[in-house]
Amino acid sequence: MTRQSTPRRSIFSASAVLDAVAAELSIIKAEDGLTDADIGRVLGKSEDQAAKYRTGTAEMGVVAFAAAKREWNGRFTGALDRLCVASRPGGVLMHDRKAQSAVLEAALSLSQALEDDDAISPDEVRDCRATLERARAAIDAQLAKLAPTPARTA
Repeated sequence: MTRQSTPRRSIFSASAVLDAVAAELSIIKAEDGLTDADIGRVLGKSEDQAAKYRTGTAEMGVVAFAAAKREWNGRFTGALDRLCVASRPGGVLMHDRKAQSAVLEAALSLSQALEDDDAISPDEVRDCRATLERARAAIDAQLAKLAPTPARTA
């Protein structure tokens, strides 16, 4: 039996992934006044294929996905990022105070790396990678709080 105070974890499935990508493409299309042909040009795909991605009826390859991420960044991957965070097994979200500490710890690490020469070297990034990854997880947890977007709109 699930306690009422225990939030249900989102289910990570192929259809949930397709829905997340479709929802974001639909929103981008509406907000930017694009056509499926416009989206297809960005993705390097036909108008018909772009429409399939936007309606969640086709799986997108990694090259088209990367082109969309490059063009629209978090606007394109927001729903998918939230799904990935919310469906993680074993406890999902970080407490807000811990998230704040993780982000501030990363900021301090970067600030300290800048002190000696006003530049952050690859070695310094490597040295504080775990701290930076914790901060990224903390930021992802905050972004996961955003309301989900509607899926599969035509």
